[in-house]
Amino acid sequence: MSYKQPPVQRPLLISITCSLLYAAGLFGIVYTFTGAYAPYGIFYSAINTLIIVVIFAALSGVWGMERWGVYLFGILVMIKMGIDLYTGAFNKWELLLLVPLVIFTVMFRKMH
Repeated sequence: MSYKQPPVQRPLLISITCSLLYAAGLFGIVYTFTGAYAPYGIFYSAINTLIIVVIFAALSGVWGMERWGVYLFGILVMIKMGIDLYTGAFNKWELLLLVPLVIFTVMFRKMH
């Protein structure tokens, strides 16, 4: 007999935050390929897009109230900021990614 945990009710704040991050991520992917990031190297656009796509996977976990999504999101935010600092593409607006990380961390106990 296998035991399956009952689903966790997703708070509205998580739904709104994930939805905004999905929209921002889609915008980020489109913006990446406008040529705006060309000065940061040949591979920056591809790496940036790959990170955003994996962040989408992390958000899928958060949306499903899974703790692994919070861990993965936190790791990817740090990796993205590190790469952006290294390449010179860092923008102060990227610090806003810390806000959802705080929200997800506060809601962490409600997740399974």
